[in-house]
Amino acid sequence: MNTATETTENVNGAALRAVLRQVPSPVTVVTARSDEGQPFGITIGSFASVSLRPPLVSFNVSEEARMYRLLAEAEHLAVHVLRREQAALAARFADPGRSPEQQFAGVDWRAGEHRLPVLDDVLAVLYCRLHARHRAGDSDIVVGRVTGAEDAALETDPKGVPAADPLLYHQRGYRALPAGVQQESRQSVQRADEAASESEKRSARSAPETPAPKSAKS
Repeated sequence: MNTATETTENVNGAALRAVLRQVPSPVTVVTARSDEGQPFGITIGSFASVSLRPPLVSFNVSEEARMYRLLAEAEHLAVHVLRREQAALAARFADPGRSPEQQFAGVDWRAGEHRLPVLDDVLAVLYCRLHARHRAGDSDIVVGRVTGAEDAALETDPKGVPAADPLLYHQRGYRALPAGVQQESRQSVQRADEAASESEKRSARSAPETPAPKSAKS
């Protein structure tokens, strides 16, 4: 039964926001440098994969964001996927009251590719070059072409399943996957890997032998 009371033409920003609060989002911090070389960052909750060929990712930035102008001038970006324990780091770069200098004060970071500020001990880092920027309502959709990746901090268990968990944003707060969901997810990945491996073995056993090439006379 359809219980919708509003048509899409009548849904306002508040109604959309209420619905989207039900959808957990990955928490990332995007960093770059200003034209003057000043490092800055912004917490983003709209990170998404766009394409694998070529490798493209995207995120949205509101025109009201304090770092909007600086991001508009940046050609290179670093996207950091945060660990579940790094809610304080996400809050730091989401705080509109902090200057770029204050954002990085006391934070462990280094200069990476293109001198991009790279935060230490995060789950993963994607280096991106600006690919496209599209105006969409009150925000810009920023599309980055991935030029490099770091996942040295991404631990895995003996089966190759990630042992660390990402930080999520849901219902106005930072969250992590419940332990039961984590375990179930890892078991599902393990079962999928085992099934894929068994399927490959069956395919190898049933694959026909390559016929010998015929001679030019046959």
